[in-house]
Amino acid sequence: MSNASLAEKERFIELLRSNNAEEAERVLQKHLELLRWTDNSGRRAVHWAASGGCLEIVEFCVSQDENDASLEDDMGWSPLMIACSAGRLDVVRFLLSLPQVQPNTPNVNGQTALHYAVSKNRPQITSLLLQNGSNVNAQDRYRATPLHRAASQGHEKIVSLLLAHPGLQIDLKDSEGCSALHLASEEGREDVAIYLAERGANINLENNEKKTPLDLARTPELQSKLKAAAERAKAELLISSSVLKPAKDVFR
Repeated sequence: MSNASLAEKERFIELLRSNNAEEAERVLQKHLELLRWTDNSGRRAVHWAASGGCLEIVEFCVSQDENDASLEDDMGWSPLMIACSAGRLDVVRFLLSLPQVQPNTPNVNGQTALHYAVSKNRPQITSLLLQNGSNVNAQDRYRATPLHRAASQGHEKIVSLLLAHPGLQIDLKDSEGCSALHLASEEGREDVAIYLAERGANINLENNEKKTPLDLARTPELQSKLKAAAERAKAELLISSSVLKPAKDVFR
C-alpha cells in the first residue's frame, strides 16, 4: 500500500517514462513503496522505467527484487518486451545479462520480445535478441513469426538479419496460410518481396484461399520480378549444390 497521493504516483510514472532518473530517485527517497506499487494495467516502476529507458531505476528495481526483471503486467508484457518495443538498447542489454530473463517468454497474444523489436524496426535490438537465444521462428496466437511482421511492414534491414540467422524457416505459414512473402507481396513491399524470393521463398505457395504470392502481387511488374527472382534463387542453389559435388558427378 502506498502513502503517495495520486498526483505523486502519476508524476513518478511520468519521470520514469521521460528517463528522469535523478528526479525519480528523489521521489523514491520519500516514497520507496512506489517501487512495489502496481497501476491499473498491472505495471510497476520497472515497467515504466524500461519504457522510458531509465536504466538506473531498472537496475535499482532488480537490486531490490530480482523477480522484477521478468515481472509481467496484466497482458503478459515483461520489462524486456517493453524495452524492445520502445527501442531502449541499454535496458535490453542489461536485462538479457540476467539469468532470470528469458527472451522467448510470450505475452497473452503469444508474441515475444523479438516480435516487437522487428515490428518497431529495431535492428540493433533484433541482433542482440538473436545473439541471446531468441527463437527466430516463434509464432504468436495467429502463427505469425517475426519474419511475417518485418516483411509485411517492409523493414528490409530486419528481414536481412532474420534471413541470416541459422534455422530460419522462410515459408512458415500464419493462421491464414500466408508466408512472409504473401504478406510482402500483398502489402506492396516490393524490395522485401523480391529479396525473399531471391532467398528461396516459394512464389507458388498457396494460402488458405488458394492464393500464391504471385496472385497477391499488386502489379504485373512485381509478378515478373518475383518470377525472375525465383529463377535466380534456383540458379544459385544449382551452383551451390554443384560446388559441393565431386567433379565426376557434376559433369556426368
